[in-house]
Amino acid sequence: MNNLCELCRCDALEQVYTPERSTRGMTIHLCHHCGLVQSLPRHDRAARAPAAVSGGADWGNVRYGKGFRTKAVLDALTHHADLSGEISLLDVGSNRGSFARAFLEAAPNARLVAVEPDERVAGSCNGLDRTKLICARIEDAALDAEHFDIIHSCHTIEHVAEPAHVLTDHWRTLKPGGLLVLDAPNLAFLGGDDVVEEWFIDKHLTHFSARTLTRMIEAAGFTIVQQPDAKDRDNLLFVARKTGEPHLLCRSDTVEVEHAETLLAHYIVTRARNLLALTVAAAEINKMKSRGVVMWGAGRIFDSLVMHGHFDPHTLTLLIDKHLKPHVSERYGCAVSGPEALAGANAEIVIIMSRSFAKEITDEVRRLAPKVEIILYTDLLAQARTKMAA
Repeated sequence: MNNLCELCRCDALEQVYTPERSTRGMTIHLCHHCGLVQSLPRHDRAARAPAAVSGGADWGNVRYGKGFRTKAVLDALTHHADLSGEISLLDVGSNRGSFARAFLEAAPNARLVAVEPDERVAGSCNGLDRTKLICARIEDAALDAEHFDIIHSCHTIEHVAEPAHVLTDHWRTLKPGGLLVLDAPNLAFLGGDDVVEEWFIDKHLTHFSARTLTRMIEAAGFTIVQQPDAKDRDNLLFVARKTGEPHLLCRSDTVEVEHAETLLAHYIVTRARNLLALTVAAAEINKMKSRGVVMWGAGRIFDSLVMHGHFDPHTLTLLIDKHLKPHVSERYGCAVSGPEALAGANAEIVIIMSRSFAKEITDEVRRLAPKVEIILYTDLLAQARTKMAA
């Protein structure tokens, strides 16, 4: 097994963390030369597991999250490219085709090649006009050199065993001056105060910060023309242009090493404290059950509440998750309902179990049931921590 760092190729990896509920035996390592955080062993071709809506490292294979990033990517593309021309785009990890459909509508003269290895969802791009589907891993797709004007890769680079090699191959397949639009999870998430779910999931092998992904993109021969939004601690959205030549990155980055160490230490302590607080939060929710409680959000935070807070979901009047519902019918024996069920529910309280989409859900709850009391997960957790400290 190759244990050299994926960014600087140094033998400087040190194990720093063991994720919860890893089915692949993954451990987290930090390169003490450049600061890149990565998982070992690099199981990128492990047997496909069933869908798991889990708060642990075994989360995965539900395959619906990329659709949330379509608008942000199209906004970036519109700013840096003329979508009215006859352009060729490679969609890496096309998933359920949400980006492909939106892009083809925004670019009426474009042609698209969709690469997706999961045959369960790849068919979403079958039959789309001006689209060729390749059902394969991007490493195995054997694409022509200097063929594409744009490469779009959304939350895929963290899954591959050799991300530096994949980025170099993107450079090879882009035309001179072509654009790379790259989106990945952000290590900055570890610095939050409300985390309960395991961030280091089995299917993610490289864990990028803005700094480490910047260095890897530049080493692959690109010039970055749009940096990630500094306020977004969930995603790293880069736009880069093919300009130079790929080169080996060797120099150390002690500041990034210290930054990663600080984030990891904060995450470990904060998550442990928050998991203990979930027991208090579950007890508080249980006191409300006579008023009728609806929980909106059946994903990773909800799973953590059940697994670590020992919350009994059967006390709920309703469990809602409009994004999970098409893929998961029940959670811990409770049916997953769509938002429309809220209007007829005999409930006084809606608890929003979401961090990133709390505002959007709040607006929808107020439209559907304007008289209910809304409680945010973040507030519930903060109150539980305060009660523990008293």
